Amino acid sequence: MPQVNVFNWRAGAGWIVLSGGGPIDSDDVNNIEARMLQHTVSQGPIAYVWAASDLEAADRHMDSLRELGARTGYLVDVVLEEDDALRAQLSEAGVVILGDGSRIERLYDAMSGVVLRGIEEAFRRGATIYAVGQSAAMLGALVPAGDGFGWLANAVIMPAYTAQQADQLRDGVLRQPGGYGLGIAAGAALALGPQGEVEVWGNASITISLGQDFTPGE
Repeated sequence: MPQVNVFNWRAGAGWIVLSGGGPIDSDDVNNIEARMLQHTVSQGPIAYVWAASDLEAADRHMDSLRELGARTGYLVDVVLEEDDALRAQLSEAGVVILGDGSRIERLYDAMSGVVLRGIEEAFRRGATIYAVGQSAAMLGALVPAGDGFGWLANAVIMPAYTAQQADQLRDGVLRQPGGYGLGIAAGAALALGPQGEVEVWGNASITISLGQDFTPGE
């Protein structure tokens, strides 16, 4: 795993972009998504995983991305699609978007087995993994329901973070005393590259709260 300061993330040939979410037509989100597209090294299509929201919201988001010059893409139904089709759709993607939404438990439950393997394969080959809003929280060490997927090791990720949630972020870190809390405001994103790049996009409002037993690199 690449390690820069507190950040220790999954190794692969692509970028990991963790967004705090926000209105898709806002300047900050447009800045994030334009840079996400510019940094993508793979030439594959966009695979949009929409299980946390609905088809209409995913379609609107894809339309917004096309206005920014995005390549062609498709919506991926990780709940109903057959395993072989899922593996193919995800592993060939140049960008995998994990969409935001209120039904995050539905996406979390589906992010196992063939879905996770397809995303991992795409990332190893250079795909950008773009996790938006509540989906970004799943890529940390913990989520409210249990363990996260650990793409950003030791991190408790809180998307759409505001200063009023400081106590909530610290409470989350109590569950991961050897780690840290990462608050990502709406309109902000943390981008982690394959060569150890660490960049902050959008409005750059990122908050870090270290656990009492945190030691970098562990």
